[in-house]
Amino acid sequence: MRPTLSTLKAVWPVLRRAIASGQLFRPQCEMVAPDPDIAVTWDVRVPMSEGYALTAQVFRSRRRMAAGERDPVIMCAHPYDNRKVPALGNTPLGGPPAQYRLLPQVGPRPRFSTQTSWEAPDPNLWVPAGYTLVNLNLPGFGDSGGPASILSAHQGRCFREAIAWAGAQDWSTGAVGLCGVSFLCMSQYLAAAAPEGEALPDALKCIVPWEGVSDLYRELACRGGIADTGFLSFWWETEVQSSLNVSLEEYLAVEENIPVEALAAHPFYDDYWRAKVPPLERITVPMLVCGSFSDHELHTFGSFRAYEKAEAQQKWLYTHRSGKWTEFYRAETTDLIRAFLDHFLKGETTGFADNPPVRLEVRSTRDRVHAVRWESAWPLPRTEYRPLYLSVDGGLGPDRAGVAERASYDAATGHLAFEHVFAEDTELSGYMKLSLWVAAEGAADMALCCFVDKRDSAGRSVRFNGSVGQTEDMVTRGYGRATRRQLDEAASTPWHPVPLCEADDPLGQGEIVRLEIALCPSSTFFAAGERLVLIVSGHDIVYAPIFRKDTSCNRGRHILHFGGQHDAHLLVPVIPAKDSATRFDAFATI
Repeated sequence: MRPTLSTLKAVWPVLRRAIASGQLFRPQCEMVAPDPDIAVTWDVRVPMSEGYALTAQVFRSRRRMAAGERDPVIMCAHPYDNRKVPALGNTPLGGPPAQYRLLPQVGPRPRFSTQTSWEAPDPNLWVPAGYTLVNLNLPGFGDSGGPASILSAHQGRCFREAIAWAGAQDWSTGAVGLCGVSFLCMSQYLAAAAPEGEALPDALKCIVPWEGVSDLYRELACRGGIADTGFLSFWWETEVQSSLNVSLEEYLAVEENIPVEALAAHPFYDDYWRAKVPPLERITVPMLVCGSFSDHELHTFGSFRAYEKAEAQQKWLYTHRSGKWTEFYRAETTDLIRAFLDHFLKGETTGFADNPPVRLEVRSTRDRVHAVRWESAWPLPRTEYRPLYLSVDGGLGPDRAGVAERASYDAATGHLAFEHVFAEDTELSGYMKLSLWVAAEGAADMALCCFVDKRDSAGRSVRFNGSVGQTEDMVTRGYGRATRRQLDEAASTPWHPVPLCEADDPLGQGEIVRLEIALCPSSTFFAAGERLVLIVSGHDIVYAPIFRKDTSCNRGRHILHFGGQHDAHLLVPVIPAKDSATRFDAFATI
């Protein structure tokens, strides 16, 4: 199948940068040789009740094998083909997985062994720690049999069967934990959120879902009602299609469409998309979730949603604003994950369970961490949600204009900016929500791209880490489409509106409508004199390579109304210092 135009548009900026920077030939990672104690059994057949087998790579300790010892098991499952590892010579030029040649890394380069597949746990980290590691191909991918699908209930059911198999092997203690990044996180949701009528395997004791989407339509494919035409094209062409173990025709017989074409066939939030949403409320096993503040285009919403929705009595949230892969493989993070796994898989007293539920990282800039502390819940219970009202002079403050005002910009190329100066040190940690009153001049629809920027006291932009290695991101961002302004009231909260997206409701000529836009969770410190700038635009002000928003509906002018009956405002999550409950009295109370 030839790459689509949308694929070429998504891949080219990344490829051009990789060529120009030399990364294509000098991958941004460090590989090390496998620990000599690791014994690998390649292509182990894992039988399924449907009559075919999945394939797994099993990594064990030679020393513990010789002693006849059993180990607890760490598993991951994905569609990426677990044979694509440098140790087998199945990666480009014998180097690391291809993604490290294309996607820039943030911070210290990820370091892993040559037996590590894309976004998977490193055997060098876990076998010496007393575990057996099982790296599984999902049905229809790599050498695994069965029908190939993407984020299906069937994948979850097969993963559960494989977990039961791992727990029953003579080299296993019967305790299995799941771990992995991105899709290897999402497959954990599928496995641990067993639908009603299906039981979890007794062997599954805990999960470590490290940054992943939990609602493909609402968080990625059509966030805020605006289609993303880039990422799914890139992902399919560079990571998934080559791993299919079935023909494209067989894949389409199950999935109907390749991911990038699914929106054309299913533009609204229908049963096709709902079937790809795991019932997160059915997750009851202990979980350590990674919620990244630096992946606003991809995993941020899904990770925090999974943590909030899961019914697990023992659950923890680890937040950061570093690079996805750097953070997963760095020693300090691995130590924390190990303390969690040792507690729940080995029954050891590691002290992990004494930690409060939320590890919060607050940044003041891309490279400066203002604070790291443990909190009792997410969102933080002491959050004070405060409205900052938009005004025609570009102000953003606690006072709402008494008279009706309006401002406009060119729908295709323009934007409006609104600024708030902090009179004292202020932490904003949590969800922001933008409530606008809008009208379109010359069109029946409008797509809005909205950003919150931080400026220092001199007015210079302060940058943060963003998706797929971007280092010039703003504090947070969100998207909204006027024709899909109706909210899913059951899924929405006062600080996080969720568009229903079940139908279009075109704008009438001159019609003014309310549009509520969810901005990604973030955690940022503003010193006194620093500024928050809200930018409302019809296009992506801060472009993140791979991700491409379809704003082709924008024509004519966008008109924003505020003041009087139009309470246009940005709702911000102010975190008062624990020793000063009245610190932010300058803000009006909502």
